[in-house]
Amino acid sequence: MRDQRFQALAAAPKIVERLVRVLPNDRLDDRLHSESFTPREVIALLADTEQVVLDRLRMAVNKPGSEIPWYDPTERARDHHYGDKNVFHEAEVYESRRSTTMEFLEELKEEDFKKSFTLSGRGNLSVEDYLVLVMAHDLERIGQVTEILATEVASIA
Repeated sequence: MRDQRFQALAAAPKIVERLVRVLPNDRLDDRLHSESFTPREVIALLADTEQVVLDRLRMAVNKPGSEIPWYDPTERARDHHYGDKNVFHEAEVYESRRSTTMEFLEELKEEDFKKSFTLSGRGNLSVEDYLVLVMAHDLERIGQVTEILATEVASIA
């Protein structure tokens, strides 16, 4: 498991930090689609859910077979006031929390990656399978931020 997947997991917060530095402040609250998050909300979501990721991983390793609840990201964004967060601070929180997650993963034995849990509404997932979902989530959310950035670049050109 300690291969390119670890590199990808570790790289996501660094990519987010670079995006935050180049994204104009006046675009942080832009929403390209009615159902999408703003860049500010995306960064806050990544920071917030990284703790959820680590909690789920710990549960899967320490209590295999546990059922873990799924949550609605839109409700969580509202309940946790993502739209009011400071993106620079949230990017730092995301990086710090992902670092803690990586430290946890580095300590696991190969057999720990096969341990599984049930994510309500999503079924049974091994730790390894869940990490693929985490990487997909990172890419999806980073993609939302880059979509805003792409419209900014297009308007300059």
